[in-house]
Amino acid sequence: MDNYIVNPKYPYTYTRTCYAVKCLQKRYSEIISAEKAGCSEQGRDIFLLRLGKGERRALVTAAIHGREYVTTGFLLKAVEFYAVLFCKKLLLQGVNIRRLLEKMSFYIVPQSNPDSVEITLRRAKPLVNTEDFSPYFYKDNARGVNLNANFPYFWEDVPQERKGGGLPASEKETRFLMKICRRYEFEKMISLHTRGGCVYWKDKGNGEIGGDKAFAEKLSRLCKLKLCAETKGVKAYSGGFENWFRCEFKRPAVCVELVNEENAPFDLCCRNFYDYTDWQNTKNMFLSLE
Repeated sequence: MDNYIVNPKYPYTYTRTCYAVKCLQKRYSEIISAEKAGCSEQGRDIFLLRLGKGERRALVTAAIHGREYVTTGFLLKAVEFYAVLFCKKLLLQGVNIRRLLEKMSFYIVPQSNPDSVEITLRRAKPLVNTEDFSPYFYKDNARGVNLNANFPYFWEDVPQERKGGGLPASEKETRFLMKICRRYEFEKMISLHTRGGCVYWKDKGNGEIGGDKAFAEKLSRLCKLKLCAETKGVKAYSGGFENWFRCEFKRPAVCVELVNEENAPFDLCCRNFYDYTDWQNTKNMFLSLE
């Protein structure tokens, strides 16, 4: 079982992600299941994995911005890592992972914005053309909308430069994430991003949600990530995924900036995956969701 499926040092394109999901589901069928739960604006499947057997549910999502594709590799690596610990009946930080996955289910969206990942990595064509288009830095969906500014939370305050779309929840990918959150009623949620090495856990619009500070502090401690102060400016948090989740469900949700370096090159984050993501510490992330 030491012949691992996931190698996060190579970028996970849409095709590689599809193949990895299929292989993970097959090899670790006792503890991993997967479904094609949604689709993108260009018709690519959006996968939802379930790691665990328990009734308690938490959500972790990645690659809501295409250029942050390292988060897909991180999530797939984490899923396999915990599955192996489960199969081998091993502990992590003193936690019995087999027992953890028998009482909890981690729902995983490894690629929330597959069109954007393909535009970034494989130079696929978006549906709209903009003057500032650059595949390497591309973060929007195929229709040129920043999904993390498209959620119906203070959406009317999203500044034009953040590209929040013509209407709140106008995009298929946004509606997919909202749908699964409402269907499964997750206890907690983590939205993975790339640069900053920190945890955003509170915005002025929502204030403090029951249990969110304890969750954020535990996550910060386990993963050695900085804990951010409250996000005060509405222009910064309007339309955000985790912000909408906190408002909608009154439950903890955070944005995790995975890589410590503020200006880390996106391609190097993959090539030097274990250093840039501080895997030795960030692999503990799922423990914070218990």
